Amino acid sequence: AVLAARALRRRGRPPPLAFSWLPPLDGELPGKAHAPEYALIDAVCEQEGLRVFHQSPGPHDLVAALAHDGAYPDAPVHLNEEVVQRRARQEGVRVLLSGWGGDEGISFSGHGYYAQLLLSGRWRALYAECRAREAHPLKFLAGVVVEALNSKLAAHLRRPLLGPRSFRAFQSRRWLICPTFAQRVTPVPRPSFGLVSVRRTQLQFLRNGLVQERLESWAASGARHGLEYRYPLLDRRVLEFALSLPPDQFRRGRWSRWLMRYALSSPGTEGAGALLPEEVCWRPDKADPARRDAFLAALTEALPAIRRTLVTRPVPPSRARYVDMPRLLEYLDTNQLRHSQRTGPLCRTLRLLDFGDVGAKP
Repeated sequence: AVLAARALRRRGRPPPLAFSWLPPLDGELPGKAHAPEYALIDAVCEQEGLRVFHQSPGPHDLVAALAHDGAYPDAPVHLNEEVVQRRARQEGVRVLLSGWGGDEGISFSGHGYYAQLLLSGRWRALYAECRAREAHPLKFLAGVVVEALNSKLAAHLRRPLLGPRSFRAFQSRRWLICPTFAQRVTPVPRPSFGLVSVRRTQLQFLRNGLVQERLESWAASGARHGLEYRYPLLDRRVLEFALSLPPDQFRRGRWSRWLMRYALSSPGTEGAGALLPEEVCWRPDKADPARRDAFLAALTEALPAIRRTLVTRPVPPSRARYVDMPRLLEYLDTNQLRHSQRTGPLCRTLRLLDFGDVGAKP
């Protein structure tokens, strides 16, 4: 965003418009818990003179999006982006820049670094990292061992090492599959995914299909609004540079994404200031309660309407035989979503059902 604004300014053109997934404030001040998210965006916008549009989906937006057949490529990968696309079209935007690809490339978190130190015998460096994080040595080592193990073996160790609550959350991904259907099929075996080094983990993330799926889906959904997406952090030169870096450039002590933080917070050439405000560069996490809470509130309000649609349909959705429909309807009839971590599986199940197609055969 900063580089784009400065490039346009050098050409004598106005800065680009900016969009966020946070809910609009409508003149109100954000609550104390949500204020930091808005403050970080405001700091960048004030620095570069950007105008930002906060866009968050409402209940009707979510009902329409979840009713759409998720098997088609124009189904938005992220339910927050549909409202951004509509607003961007209204503002005459033709091209949107996105940061997808940073997590796998130049701003990689450094997953696999500790396991790499352990397996390569650099135990003194591993101990120094533990001290820098102020972590309990035994808990830190247990987490590193799980990280280094083959994923199938690690899954068996998650329960004693992570505790029953975390293990239940790990198992809950399959909670809405029809039991009789699950008994008839053999799941496709998942590839081994041990986080044994930074480079191998980066390559696994780049090859697992998620980035490609997101790019294709957003290209198709954006095209319906006359929008083209571009991804500067997936530029081949940026990726090649990121994949050539030593592993300690991504994680140092308590800081993940170290190189990106350091580079963007350092003074530029010829006395220029840092690209980003310091509070943005050195934010310790990616938590976004303002977006999450607004999304959960809208989804909770949308669930009764979705349940009425499913119950009153003249015929059930054609894919209902793959879903545990009694459990789904029971869940849609409660208010437990706010206290659940099952938002993702629920939304994927509803998108699979394609329940907006009333003409589907049973």
